[in-house]
Amino acid sequence: MNLSQNKISTCADFRGHAELGTLLMAENALTNCAGLANMPQLLVLNLNSTQLTSLTDLRGLDCLKKLDVGKNKLADLKNFPELPALEVFDAGENLIEAEGLEALACLKNCRSLTTILMAGNPWVDEKGDEFKKEVLICLEKLPIKQINEQDEVTQEDRDEAKAEKQARELARIEAEEEAKRAAEEAAAAAKENPEAEAEA
Repeated sequence: MNLSQNKISTCADFRGHAELGTLLMAENALTNCAGLANMPQLLVLNLNSTQLTSLTDLRGLDCLKKLDVGKNKLADLKNFPELPALEVFDAGENLIEAEGLEALACLKNCRSLTTILMAGNPWVDEKGDEFKKEVLICLEKLPIKQINEQDEVTQEDRDEAKAEKQARELARIEAEEEAKRAAEEAAAAAKENPEAEAEA
């Protein structure tokens, strides 16, 4: 079904469709996904170039394989819907600028995901080629094969991401231990010289 370029501002009264396989709604005026639910056979959903700020209301789309929400106003991916069959996710040219890792983490339950297209988001563009590594670190358990327009993911890419994750974890642990030691030393010093602590 092609409903693109129709100035549709809401789908709230839509009650779903048991047999619909493709729904094209690009270039409308939607700000949310209310009503876009209960389509158990839907494989492709295109919401490109609307005005979306949230994907929260998407549900009942257990067979959806391709979701295009590029060129919208998404600043994050909080409350990302359960899409167990999703293979291709296009969220390019949105407004994800801060907490990019948190946005990626919202995709962890998309266990069939193979392709992520997010170029054009400020955080992604700032990362540049390193975005691939961030994806592979955050979504290491998913079968990711393609990230933006970069070369297909290789085993070497996965190994590098794994090593980077381990290095970051080690650095985090060392920083925590150092902070703990510093706090303990400060507490001990204060105990030995309470007058100095009082003067401070």
